[in-house]
Amino acid sequence: MTIFTERSRQEEPDIMALDQYGDLYIFELKRWSGKQENLLQVLRYGQLFGRSNYDDLNGFYQKFQKSSQANLLEDFKCYFAKEISEEMFNRKQHFLILTNGLDQATVESIVYWKKCGLNIDAIIYWIFEIHGEPYIEFQTYSKTEDYLEYENNCYVLNTNLRKSEKYTKEMLEERKAAAYYPGWREKIQKFQKGDIVFLYKSGTGIIAYGYASGTLNKKTCDGYPEYEYNMPLDNFVELKEPISASRMKEITGYGFNFRQTLFSISEEAANKIIEVAK
Repeated sequence: MTIFTERSRQEEPDIMALDQYGDLYIFELKRWSGKQENLLQVLRYGQLFGRSNYDDLNGFYQKFQKSSQANLLEDFKCYFAKEISEEMFNRKQHFLILTNGLDQATVESIVYWKKCGLNIDAIIYWIFEIHGEPYIEFQTYSKTEDYLEYENNCYVLNTNLRKSEKYTKEMLEERKAAAYYPGWREKIQKFQKGDIVFLYKSGTGIIAYGYASGTLNKKTCDGYPEYEYNMPLDNFVELKEPISASRMKEITGYGFNFRQTLFSISEEAANKIIEVAK
């Protein structure tokens, strides 16, 4: 039962609602992928509103109904066809983030807080199109941890940024994705566990691919400590025949900017490239 929605320019939750037991649900709605700051925001609302007693909630409800005569207790009784005492309102709080995707750090944070006994979770939605008609799908019944399987990204990493063959050779031998020196090395931090990473050698094409392990490593490079960031790639495959830039365009129907150290591609394009590689 919705009892309040956010007002313009106020530090308030997007939605507050009650269940049949009087538990308070605080919803934070995001039109973009979930990030850790979204998690902190919904917890902040818990700090501000989680201690609200019945009179406080009734005040919110009256603002929501735009009527000083609105009575939460009576309307609750009609809505759920049951009666509870004022003391039963807001004995427990539940925090929900509604978002178009989650990153690994946010998932791990949610799992941690749930293990600590906090009622916090995420509802993921996807927007897609079928025959020109837009659709929205909500995934509400999977464990939060399972969302990592859905939210994988796909990247192409240029191994030849500094035009030294040793870096490319090292990536193949150690089965890793790596970047070097400030301004480039930070690209590796984008990878989440399960992301598909293609290794692209300038002038040659895609020479290997694998799946990000999720473990970021830092090591000395050219005598400078922690100037290399790398991540091991699971299920690593080194191609016998590289897939050139022109062949990639032919396979996917798209042209790519290979001057960048790292760029993302669609899951559909990645799957097509892997199919050809196999």
